[in-house]
This record gives sequence, C-alpha cells and structure tokens, in this order.
Amino acid sequence: MQHIKALAIKTVASLVLIYVILGIGFNYSFGNILALTFLLGVISYILGDLLLLPRTSNLTATISDFALAMLLTWFFLSNITANTNNVFMASLLTAIGVALFESFFHRYMRANILRTEESTLKVNTLRYQTEASEELAPDKRKLERDND
Repeated sequence: MQHIKALAIKTVASLVLIYVILGIGFNYSFGNILALTFLLGVISYILGDLLLLPRTSNLTATISDFALAMLLTWFFLSNITANTNNVFMASLLTAIGVALFESFFHRYMRANILRTEESTLKVNTLRYQTEASEELAPDKRKLERDND
C-alpha cells in the first residue's frame, strides 16, 4: 500500500510538472504528456527509487533520474510525437524539473517507504566461536603420565 501511495504522489507531481513544461511551454498534447508521465514514472520508480536509492546517496539517484528523464524524454519526443521542433530544449527543461522534484521525493522515500522496509529486516549478528587450544597434536608423554 505504501508503494502505491508513493507511486501516486510521484505520478501526480510529475504530470503537473511535465504538463507545465511541455504542455504550456512547448504545446505538446495532453495524451503525449500523459503517456510520457506514466512511462517515466514507472521506470524511474523501479530503477531509481527502489533499486538505486537504497544502495547509494540522494545525489547519485537524482543524477541518474536526470539522465533517465533526459534520454527518455528526448527519445519519446523525437520519435513518438509529430512535433519535433526544439526537442533538445524541451527534454533538458523536463529533465531539470524532474531532477529537482526527485531530490525531494527521495527524501520522502527514505523517511517513509524505505525505512519501514529496512526496519522489518532481522539483523543476525551471530558470532560463532570455536574452542581454541595451545597444541596442534597431543603430547603422548603427557597422556601416558596421566593414565598411570
């Protein structure tokens, strides 16, 4: 349930952000914006937020989200849509906006989603110790003395 809530927050915020940048600024259709939002949201949630963020820092995850948003937006706008003017600038502004949002979203993920999953993991710190002795081979003379 927590992942659905986080994904919904990410989708709504990304939809508003991408609509402001691409819809109002560059006149792309709402259908293209919606498709790009869902595509970018699902891929970046799985790769960036669930796989990369728990293993790295917020900065590393944000940089990877910037690169993913830039490449995915550029590919989507240049190949899928009919409006191909100024695709680089539209992709760059979208990636910057997504990266800024993601830096705050990563803080939310660490505080609310990832922390609860880490706390349910049971940490096993078993420290096994074997018996240590001074000798490697028994001294036959001592054994014979002890038996007599």
